[in-house]
Amino acid sequence: MKHTSAFGAAALVLACALQAQAKSPQVYSYAITHPAYGAIGAFSRSSSSDSDGLVRADAHLRIVVRVLGVVVRRETSDQTEVWRGQRLISFRSLNSTNGKASTISGEASGAGFSVTTPSGNETGPAEIVASDPWSLNRLGSGSVGSVRTGKISAVQVTGGEVETVRLNGAPQSARHFHVNTLAQPNKWEVWIDASGVPIKFRSLETGGAIDFTLTAAPEPVH
Repeated sequence: MKHTSAFGAAALVLACALQAQAKSPQVYSYAITHPAYGAIGAFSRSSSSDSDGLVRADAHLRIVVRVLGVVVRRETSDQTEVWRGQRLISFRSLNSTNGKASTISGEASGAGFSVTTPSGNETGPAEIVASDPWSLNRLGSGSVGSVRTGKISAVQVTGGEVETVRLNGAPQSARHFHVNTLAQPNKWEVWIDASGVPIKFRSLETGGAIDFTLTAAPEPVH
């Protein structure tokens, strides 16, 4: 599938879903776990739209890793995405790792998308999506801009097979997508339920695969 159709469709699904939630912000909460350190934090995401048709999604990440009671890593991130229809208009991410702060921002510009980082700028295609599990749910090729680093990666989304995920102790059916970069197979994985909600998200990082599992939603997940 071509870049435009694959990720344009993903953006359209995202925008339509968020526009349907326009009456009040919809908040989804996730627990974060590490294969060696167990529970290390929480992630939340809310969305709303305005009368001009702009859809805004805000996300907040908080991670604290302890070894023998000593904090060895503390990470926070506050992210905002703005969509108009099928297109990502902008994103901004305020990040801090062990006290070192950085700001990543991106903005649609003409026929492309420009990303600004502390180390410089990158330019990607207009159909780029942010590294948000709500956007990584359609098969095919495309480009992803990392809200943590600003790096733009060409990706190939594969899978979509139906699997069973344990959610709040109960089995939940979901489609499993694999997001592969040129350098890293399964850089991201996402499990999407029948209503289009990511009930689980995995990010492959140095030291292991970090899991985000849905713990609370504005309405029952079917």
